[in-house]
Amino acid sequence: MIATTRRAALLSAFATAGVSALAAAPARAANTGAAAAAVDLFARQVMEAFPDQPGLGITVVEDGQVTLAKGYGVRRLGGADKVTDSTLFGIASNTKAVTAAALAMLVEEGKVEWDAPVTRYLPTFEMSDPIVTKLMTVRDLLCHRSGLTLGAGDLMIWPNPTHTRAEIVAGLKYLPIGGQFRGGYAYDNVLYVAAGEVIAAVTGAPWEVFIQKRILDPLKMSDCVPLPSQIGDRPRAEPHARMGPPIRGLGPQTVLPFDGSFDSAGAAGGLNASPRDIGKWMQVQLGLGTAPGGVKLWSEASAREMWKPHTITAWSDGPTDDNPVAPTMQAYGLGWFMQDHRGEKLVWHTGGLAGFISYTGLLPGRKAGIMVMTNAEENPVLRSLRFGGPDRLQGRSDYDWIASSKRVKAKSDEKLVKDAAEAITPKGGGKAPTLPLAAYAGTYRDPWYGTITVTLAGKGKKQALKIAFDKTPALQGALKAFDGDTFVTYFDDRSQEDAFVAFEVRDGKVTGATMKAVSPLADFSYDYQDLKLARV
Repeated sequence: MIATTRRAALLSAFATAGVSALAAAPARAANTGAAAAAVDLFARQVMEAFPDQPGLGITVVEDGQVTLAKGYGVRRLGGADKVTDSTLFGIASNTKAVTAAALAMLVEEGKVEWDAPVTRYLPTFEMSDPIVTKLMTVRDLLCHRSGLTLGAGDLMIWPNPTHTRAEIVAGLKYLPIGGQFRGGYAYDNVLYVAAGEVIAAVTGAPWEVFIQKRILDPLKMSDCVPLPSQIGDRPRAEPHARMGPPIRGLGPQTVLPFDGSFDSAGAAGGLNASPRDIGKWMQVQLGLGTAPGGVKLWSEASAREMWKPHTITAWSDGPTDDNPVAPTMQAYGLGWFMQDHRGEKLVWHTGGLAGFISYTGLLPGRKAGIMVMTNAEENPVLRSLRFGGPDRLQGRSDYDWIASSKRVKAKSDEKLVKDAAEAITPKGGGKAPTLPLAAYAGTYRDPWYGTITVTLAGKGKKQALKIAFDKTPALQGALKAFDGDTFVTYFDDRSQEDAFVAFEVRDGKVTGATMKAVSPLADFSYDYQDLKLARV
């Protein structure tokens, strides 16, 4: 979640030995602040190497102390406003650790049990498989082993739809179980929304209220807000991405409209934070629940539970020339990934929103960590810092992560251009639709998402179809013939991912449709492929 997409930025993980690995602390640098100086230099080198990166926010903790909280570059490409230590960035799925910590606090208070069924707290909770419904526990909500497919149901939370939290949870019963329950890993967001609703159910307050009162306020994280809608006039970074040609991920850097997604899905990715505030969060994590000054939010036992591997996510043959820190195994705990980084336990997570990608990496044995917040979908930048940053926490800089990331990007871009060309080449030669355009107009319903409306405008040769995702204002625009009964969207908001719409025709009538993203680089949260549209 890292190939070259937000998808990769959100997906990757690793497991280490057990909690005993925390006990044996490696030798720490004699000079606290040395890592901060090294990271600061490296961040400036990264900005110089990738001049299209608008801005960065970097935070470093050494031996439990915040030694660097700094902004680099500008909030908006071409603008004069500098990124500072108080500039807010969307940290997306780094929020998941906050939700896990909130549940850990409620477990300690006896209000929640990790291994109690979700239906104890949410009586109407239902998955598509009744056995999974019965067996699903609070713990299962957090560790991506539900059997749901990658990103299933994300169109209920992205990009900025109007689904409520209740509608998102209600939609779970229509999402197919594509894998084995507790038998494998597939990253999801929707179950974290359910986890947030568990918090609301047992406390009587919405997720964001609990987070504000029980975590942000005690830690004096005054810059941080749980939801994008609460940013107000706080200084924030503007999102950026390459919008083509030929597809998103290539072409010049573009300023995107600010995406307010994740208000309803706050528990999965709503937090916006500044470099100086996020250091306080890192400190309480590295303090195993206790912040400097003695503020205790959760116990050491709960900290270790959250950092315990629960789901094996991936494995490999280990280090390669382009990634000398690649682990042989990866795992997910409760809101955190775990892996080994050059012989030390690394606890980490990444996050991505439209125009923002971020990374938190903690080395518990050193009580050290780094947080990287960016305001562009520049994976070489994040890759350089997510690997080079922990290296510098360990006092080393013997591998050129910038050059490596440039090589990886060049190889990836070459493949991407080829894959994109293949994707937009009609397999059937670009045949005309089999029916008049009016035959495709109508309302189509998916049981978890809701309705999608196709309308016909104009007359004669000027007839044209339009498509609207009725609960997602950003997903509306033209629907153009592509190949036979397959059409392609051209959304008015060009920052959104277009999709192929394959209409099902039986006995001369359109009965439904399926969809898939056009771009091979499309974020997994555009889970068009999960839609099963029936004509109403």
